[in-house]
Order: sequence, then structure tokens, then C-alpha cells
Amino acid sequence: MAFSTFPIMPQIYLANLDKLSKNINEEIQKYAKRLSGGVEIHTLKNTAAFEKKFPADKFTRIILTEEGKLLNTKQLAGWLNIHLSKNMVFLVGSAYGIEPEIKQNADLLLSLSPLTFSHEHAFLLLTEQIYRCLMVLKGHPYHHG
Repeated sequence: MAFSTFPIMPQIYLANLDKLSKNINEEIQKYAKRLSGGVEIHTLKNTAAFEKKFPADKFTRIILTEEGKLLNTKQLAGWLNIHLSKNMVFLVGSAYGIEPEIKQNADLLLSLSPLTFSHEHAFLLLTEQIYRCLMVLKGHPYHHG
């Protein structure tokens, strides 16, 4: 199902602060392709580049961090549904985490799990969960839970 079938959907950006391996990137692209251009992926050199490209006044900013809020898929889908009125960016940090200043300006601090994942695996899990959440909002049977 194409992401473009949603009525007037803002753009969703996925940003990370470290390179992705070829294998992980290929898996991420599978979900990005299913979303038919509704998601853009950016690898940034540092948090200054993040601040410049995705200013807090123009984007809903979701920062993935271990101390973030744990939401199940339906809860995250509901949160997204409420906040999809403007462009949205998700940020996954490097192996060294994310600076406190970035976290302070987040609209949501999100944790994928109490477990620790590499930044690459977190990025892949995030991409799949965004796809899953959008399918929940659409009423598509991809999510069986």
C-alpha cells in the first residue's frame, strides 16, 4: 500500500548521526519504498547539521533515546496521528548518543525498548515501526496486534 494514499500527509524524515552498513540500508530502503516517497532518509555529520536542517519551529521532532517513553505500536500510531499536522523528523544518534540540548527541544523522547540496540538496528526498527504505525492508521492488515 502506498503512503501517498493518505490525505495531505506531511513529510516524515528519518535522520541519523552515523553511517549505515549496506545490508541495513537495503532493509531500510524496503520500507521506505513501501511508503512511496513519504519518508526521506538523511545521514548527518553532527547535531549542528540536524539543528540547521530540521529547526524545532518547523518540524515535530522525535528523538530516540534510552530514557525515552516506551509506547506500543498502537500508542505510537495514535501519537503520530495527533502530530502529523506538520513535517516530522525522527533522530537516531550515533554510538555515543545525542547531546542533551537536542533532547531538550524534542517534542517526544522515544525509546524502542529497554534493551540497547546498535544505532543501525535502532534505525531499521524505527523505519519498520513507522511503516507499521501508518498501516494501523490506514486500517491495513499489516499489523495484526
